[in-house]
Amino acid sequence: MHHKLVIVLLDLVNTLRDFKNDSELYADLIFDAEKSITIVVELTDTGQTATLILEKETGVSSIEKGGKKGDLKVTMTTQTLHDIAEGEADAFALAGRSSMDEKRPIDFEFLNPARSAEAMEAIKGLATYFFVPGRLKNKELRVEQAGQAHGARPIPLVYWNALRTAWYHVDTGTVLNEEREIDPWPQAFIVLDGKGKIVIDDETIEMEKNRIYYVPRSVVHQIEARTDVQLIWLAWDAK
Repeated sequence: MHHKLVIVLLDLVNTLRDFKNDSELYADLIFDAEKSITIVVELTDTGQTATLILEKETGVSSIEKGGKKGDLKVTMTTQTLHDIAEGEADAFALAGRSSMDEKRPIDFEFLNPARSAEAMEAIKGLATYFFVPGRLKNKELRVEQAGQAHGARPIPLVYWNALRTAWYHVDTGTVLNEEREIDPWPQAFIVLDGKGKIVIDDETIEMEKNRIYYVPRSVVHQIEARTDVQLIWLAWDAK
């Protein structure tokens, strides 16, 4: 009963201001565009809204109650925000998706098409450095915190400009990238644990832990897990 009462009484603006105070050390990493951008955050179950202004170097420069006209709208439930604030859920994992038409616990809508690219970078910055509790940002890499994408369970680590990194858990008997998606940028898998096979282009080899596998541009790449597999995925020049 007490847990539910806390969630019902959660105040959006105050919670966001707590996140802002916690993110001071990382403020210059949250947003990198020259022109400020406006983000509207809405709790879908209570209707609470708040407006964030993001600026270069200062990160989240202001938080105001109410949803003003913005460039991007971010939506989630009060329960989701509570779990993130308590360190029980990972914001980036809850927002990540294989394709833009997927629905996830944290959703977003581009309100200003002319600034959609900058808004996407703002989402990445907020998920990495803002919506993470604590003054020194860190994440617990375990499957319970992971999201869902590409047939596996990832926790995004760093998405910054043309760099993308994520921790992945691939369940026994499943295939990472079963849909055989091909990307135009180079990638690599750093295998931390588990057994299986890795497919790169038209070759399949036995996978070994504590080894890195490089993936060229524009080729099929898959992990076929014979046991639970944990790995770090890297991509660069991913523009």
